[in-house]
Amino acid sequence: MRTPIIASELRSACRVHARLLDSFIELTRAELDRQSCSFAQESLRETLELMRSDRKAYGALGGLIAVNDAA
Repeated sequence: MRTPIIASELRSACRVHARLLDSFIELTRAELDRQSCSFAQESLRETLELMRSDRKAYGALGGLIAVNDAA
């Protein structure tokens, strides 16, 4: 039985999203390290948490390994 093309396209799109999220996560971590404002730090930590969760989902769908959750 042949696998539908959409499955391949979906995996490919998920890989793109995962790569972009990897980049955004690194940018956000770097910005967090530069922040002295506690409100901005907390906001960036929350953003990181959401992006890591999304990254895991896209990674699972795209057949990729999830990023390291280390802060």
